[in-house]
Amino acid sequence: MSAPQPPPVPTGALQDEIRFYGPDLVQDFIAHLLAQRRVSEEQVAEVQNRASLTGQPVDRLLLEESIIDEQTYLEAYSAISGIPIRKIGDYKIEATIMERVSARLALRHRVVPVAFSEGLLTLAVSRVPPSVTVEGLRMVLETPLAFILCNDSDVSRSLTYFYGLGAETVEELIANAPEDEEERDEDISVVSDETGMVRFINLIIAEGIRLDATDIHIEPFEDKLRLRCRVDGILQEVPLPKGVEKLKRSISSAVKIMAAMDIAERRKPHDGRIKVRFAEGEYDLRVSVLPTAYGETCCLRILSRSTVFTDLDKLGLSPNQLPRIRAMTDLPHGVILLTGPTGSGKTTTLYAILSRLNTTGVKIITVEDPVEYQMEGISQVQVHSKIDLTFANVLRSVLRHDPDVILIGEIRDSETADIAVRSSLTGHLVLSTLHTNDAPSAVTRLTDMGVEPYLIASCVEGIIAQRLVRRVCPQCSHPDELVPETRDEILACYPDYAETARFVMGNGCPNCAFTGYRGRSAINEVMVMSDPIRSLVVRREPANIIKDLAVEEGMVTLRRDGFLRVVEGRTSVEEVLRVAGKSE
Repeated sequence: MSAPQPPPVPTGALQDEIRFYGPDLVQDFIAHLLAQRRVSEEQVAEVQNRASLTGQPVDRLLLEESIIDEQTYLEAYSAISGIPIRKIGDYKIEATIMERVSARLALRHRVVPVAFSEGLLTLAVSRVPPSVTVEGLRMVLETPLAFILCNDSDVSRSLTYFYGLGAETVEELIANAPEDEEERDEDISVVSDETGMVRFINLIIAEGIRLDATDIHIEPFEDKLRLRCRVDGILQEVPLPKGVEKLKRSISSAVKIMAAMDIAERRKPHDGRIKVRFAEGEYDLRVSVLPTAYGETCCLRILSRSTVFTDLDKLGLSPNQLPRIRAMTDLPHGVILLTGPTGSGKTTTLYAILSRLNTTGVKIITVEDPVEYQMEGISQVQVHSKIDLTFANVLRSVLRHDPDVILIGEIRDSETADIAVRSSLTGHLVLSTLHTNDAPSAVTRLTDMGVEPYLIASCVEGIIAQRLVRRVCPQCSHPDELVPETRDEILACYPDYAETARFVMGNGCPNCAFTGYRGRSAINEVMVMSDPIRSLVVRREPANIIKDLAVEEGMVTLRRDGFLRVVEGRTSVEEVLRVAGKSE
């Protein structure tokens, strides 16, 4: 695939062409807002009175009290100062550009270097800087400066990405740390008073939640400390400030204190929980600490306590898959299986199906390990293997409770598989998951578990294979040129899109943590058990023969369903090939 051509670098306003921050500029700012009718004279008078009492600038109070929004603030200052408004995502920022401004300088003045061309350094700022600050920067950096105005959140995310998370806090902690932390005696009272370290851990948790991460990994090594977050199924490294490796033991101790663990015991694994509030949401963090050769590694699983269940119609299923899945869920009995690797969204899809079935006239019981989501109106049972409360044992009791729908978290053994199949024979709709690569392979897996082919043929009504592809970030997407072979293959699948196909890739921006992707979408392969397919199952035909017949009958494969997301401009070819394989 040919590399996409980067967009032309937008230019910023030169230092000599700009009016910088000061009382005169603030007065012109207010006059501009009044002329544009963005504020009233009464509002300005009220804010000026508060400003005289608090000492806060009038323009900042207008923004902080939400009398004007940030976009209005930036547009007004851009008009009167001469600094253009740009997006940081419009620039392809190289490491050599970031090295021109030290972390201390960038964080102190909240400036992000975004371009360096012909001796001119362009800095992104969220507020118009004072002339004294600009002159100081010019002298320290020894180069002419240009400026662009950006959203404050973009500047904050860029500073975190390029200079490391919590650099100011870490700098203070390193300064106060003992010379050899590894050799110091553990004083619990001292560690518990390290409010700065707890603040740093809270910064890590907040960053994980902001990124929509499912897991946070804090991993010590011989001469470094690595922080990674699993975002959209992919581990992404979050940069940490230099010197943070000196605080490895303090970081793990702070995590253990927050999770109510025994910090004196460093030889055994620990498990605990942390409850946090972030913005309007509440989160439970399942914490696991594991001793390694270079210290304790911490894994924090983030679980939202306010999970919203998605309706089946809002999962983003393609038009050729949704009717088939909806028809399956309307069946009075039978087995419906979801297949795919761990983290492919099977549980979310199952609960979307349950949400559709959850009415007063339907009795639903789930058997799970563990119960991941709480849903009102259904009975949820968690298995405990230590007390012999296995899937199979629970299912025997579940059948005595007159259910209409049974959800089995996972079919792991022959006994569970046999009970699931036989439950459908007695008039129950059974939903469950399997770990197979595609839909037809689920038949082979059940056969390997000892389920008779005639039972599979008579009970299984449909199999759904699922994967998750990352969506291209809408804020930094740009057209992508595909190699002819790939383009021809995609358009052969969807000839109606020959004129309207949008092949896109993400350039990377603060909104997507400079990955080019933000959010995920499901792609599916739905195999309905027709009579010809049932006859192949009874004859024990291999999965590839079953798949060929299913495709002839209209089954859309994972790869082909992914290509529909590509021509719609939702994801990239690389993502589809990553999760659906290079070939079929």
